[in-house]
Amino acid sequence: MSDRRSLLSPRQDVRLYIIEPHRLVVEALRHVYSQDPSISVVGDAPAVDGRPDVIVLDIDGLTMPIEEAIDACESASPQSRVCVLSAQNRSRVMQRALSAKAAAYVLKDTSPATMTEIIRSIAHGDYYADPRLAGALLRRRSTRSTEPNELSGREFEIVRLIADGLSNREIGNRLSLSEKTVKNHVSHILAKLKVNARSGVAVYAVRNGIVT
Repeated sequence: MSDRRSLLSPRQDVRLYIIEPHRLVVEALRHVYSQDPSISVVGDAPAVDGRPDVIVLDIDGLTMPIEEAIDACESASPQSRVCVLSAQNRSRVMQRALSAKAAAYVLKDTSPATMTEIIRSIAHGDYYADPRLAGALLRRRSTRSTEPNELSGREFEIVRLIADGLSNREIGNRLSLSEKTVKNHVSHILAKLKVNARSGVAVYAVRNGIVT
């Protein structure tokens, strides 16, 4: 399954579709997104209709594998990006969702303000992995030699701390490095992983076998 980035301009509204089996939760999500005038909910039936920019897919209680559900979303709406929503606070579940090319994995205890931020972000081509789970995944990296285009030991440490949600200053304090040095490392990491933002680092790592 391909991974398509949105071509939305920064000023365009985000068209959102909700796939959620419980009506009460659908109405709660609609209320959350209605607080942001740049997000428009265009549907919430079980089968995707129209051309949404983002599909919010609740995977709790699915009767099919996560991978099949994500694939069904893209088959129905190839230009859409999938944001998986779940109460499952397990790194392996997040890994399955991201490996199936979901653009985001969001836990249900995420604040409404953060949730709308994530939706806007992935609609414009970014990725999101919950930092509480991403750090655990990155710590399970396989032991293998490092090729020239792969991360160095220091860079991997920084990737793990980025996934844990630390800022450049906090990473510097943790590793006894200057903030400027950390910033340089982060620039090199983004270039090596061919991602544009810190939020894409953990997702790329999961999808491309940096973790096992």
